[in-house]
Amino acid sequence: MPKNTPQGVIDTNVLVRAFLKTNGSDGRIFAAFVKSKFELLYSDALLKELIRVLNYPRILKRYHHDKHKIDVFIQTIITFGKFVYAPEKVNLCRDPDDDELLSIALAIYTRKPIFVISGDRDLLVLSRKIKGVKIMTAAGFIRQLSG
Repeated sequence: MPKNTPQGVIDTNVLVRAFLKTNGSDGRIFAAFVKSKFELLYSDALLKELIRVLNYPRILKRYHHDKHKIDVFIQTIITFGKFVYAPEKVNLCRDPDDDELLSIALAIYTRKPIFVISGDRDLLVLSRKIKGVKIMTAAGFIRQLSG
């Protein structure tokens, strides 16, 4: 990836919606990742949470997705995304899963901002409060990529 390519950590809620419905902002986020418009950053914990949620029986039953399609989705993230080891866990949110997203962003931050894309209000309220991390919605990130 070129050095000026944006980097983003995508919350599980956005990835799940992108998987279930390819239209809309969440689906466009994943499509932009596949087209190398940004580099998706992930950790082991984030992947485990995503796999767990996508395999909820109610999701499998309601959306009629099979395990192969889930495997392809996960393998796309692993193959084309960037694994980040985030040994230092921040403690800024009520939800430890949200802290994981921030830990990934802060572990890789150098000089260019790292984007955290989420629909979670607990994270969105931290927007502009963490140096080097831009927290925004999927729609906001799509606008950022387009602008």
